[in-house]
Amino acid sequence: MGCTAALLLSACASGGQSGPESSQPEASEAKDTKTASTEPVARLEPTDDEVMYRVFAAEYMGSQGDLEAAVGEYLEAAMLSEDPDIARRATRIAYAAESFQQAAMAADRWALLAPNSVSARESATVAMLLVGDYLGAEYQILAILDLMNDSTDARLLTVELLAQSGNPQQATEMLDQILEIRGTDADEALYARSHLAARLTDLKRAFELARQAVELNPERVEYLTWAGRLALNIKLTETGLEYVRRAWQLAPDDHDLALAFADLLARNGHKEEARTVMRDMKQEPDVMLSRILFELSAKDRNAAEKLFAQFEEMDFPDAETKAYYMAQAAEALGNFEQAMELYSEVKTGDRALAAAVRTAELQAMGGDIESARAKLAELRKEPNPVIVEASWLAESRILREAGRKEESFNALGEGLSDLPGSMALLYSHALLAAELGRVDIAERDLRRVIAAQPENAAALNALGYTLADQTERYKEAESLIRQAYILQPEEASIVDSMGWVAFRLGRYGEAGRFLQKAWQLDRNPEIAAHLGEVLWVVGNREAAVAIWREGYEIDSRNPVLLETLERLGVDF
Repeated sequence: MGCTAALLLSACASGGQSGPESSQPEASEAKDTKTASTEPVARLEPTDDEVMYRVFAAEYMGSQGDLEAAVGEYLEAAMLSEDPDIARRATRIAYAAESFQQAAMAADRWALLAPNSVSARESATVAMLLVGDYLGAEYQILAILDLMNDSTDARLLTVELLAQSGNPQQATEMLDQILEIRGTDADEALYARSHLAARLTDLKRAFELARQAVELNPERVEYLTWAGRLALNIKLTETGLEYVRRAWQLAPDDHDLALAFADLLARNGHKEEARTVMRDMKQEPDVMLSRILFELSAKDRNAAEKLFAQFEEMDFPDAETKAYYMAQAAEALGNFEQAMELYSEVKTGDRALAAAVRTAELQAMGGDIESARAKLAELRKEPNPVIVEASWLAESRILREAGRKEESFNALGEGLSDLPGSMALLYSHALLAAELGRVDIAERDLRRVIAAQPENAAALNALGYTLADQTERYKEAESLIRQAYILQPEEASIVDSMGWVAFRLGRYGEAGRFLQKAWQLDRNPEIAAHLGEVLWVVGNREAAVAIWREGYEIDSRNPVLLETLERLGVDF
């Protein structure tokens, strides 16, 4: 299929998002991914004719599925142009085509033109590692460390990059050499080596290195929490809890750490100690909510209700913050009328919109969908695009959950009439179109999103999955999904799409590997449906049924899983 003018222009002009800056594709049940975190893309200045010709040619070839030719044209354009955005796009296309030698050249050019871009140097590092240019990769990593001031985050990023080399011994040797060059303190070096060992799946070695880091510097909270996490992963439960306990004792005012510690205690049978940790925290509204949720998870409703009554009697400087968290607690207790009353008290600040939308959703859950819609329509009278967008998304969600998909789709269409530049509305409109089988509309909308946000992994994946699942344009689908995978290789839904398109292309072994990884990342019934089907087709039917059964226990109403079971005639 020929590429649209909008998509061609996106490569050359890289126009930014035309809607509100806060607009992002919203999660949806129709093959969703987490929204990609994209760098802002500057609009390119006009360049010479040869560069423009090569860019247009590359985009056209890419749209026709000839990625190898597209890579060549884009790389030539990158070498001729002084614009880093063209080199960036060349890098992404080369990665999508798995042309790693060209990716290394394009990324090196990108880093030359944008020397302060960590993303450019990350891309160059990985490509160079994949083609065995270890000196080049080391140079890029050292530049990243300079740009990030040799911070702990920089060293952990170094670990992430080296782990992608595919050669554990080489990665370990390179890390040791880089740490020596930088004169890294012994404890920091052990901590970095532990992270690399964990990424290389050697958890026992990772724990031993973390233990040594703690011995050298027992006051570092992050060392203790990391050692605790590793210990728990290798089934040294009490050891892991002790490390996290020591971290909490060093930083008792660390709100997130205390809640995480309490959660760990509860999950490992230490419920009374978990209660004590939460009780000893400063009793802020969010802590009270956490305590109520904890008691409900422990199936002690009486204790939860007593805490709620205590919460009501407490005074806080910000009454609206109290109301917001109490509303969530009331919801958890099933007191929806009280929850709506509490949400209505939140009239200012960042939470006001969320409270108003949630009130409408609770009305709909109670069966009064029209009152909910009326409330959302009232919200839209505010001349604020963020409010208008949120209200249309909520109305669509309410209608969809009520099984009124056509009305939900039409609501998004009305929203786009109000806010034609909203990427969130456009993305949701596309996903619902795909769910309704309107592939042409889904494709049109998703290509508009990609034209505005070329590195939006969610949109790339959604379009690729739609084409793989509902058409026979498998090669084109694979190219789109691969671009998403390069951007977010650990996102379960993208890994699932990689497996599904491989299955559609008949590459069952590859499909199984990707889908097993996706299942490990996220126990999602849709992933279970796909993995089970691959196992079924290759003859491992017992394993297929076991996976399907597990997915069914997670969500017995998942439409993809139910369709798969019905199509294959499986009943259990």
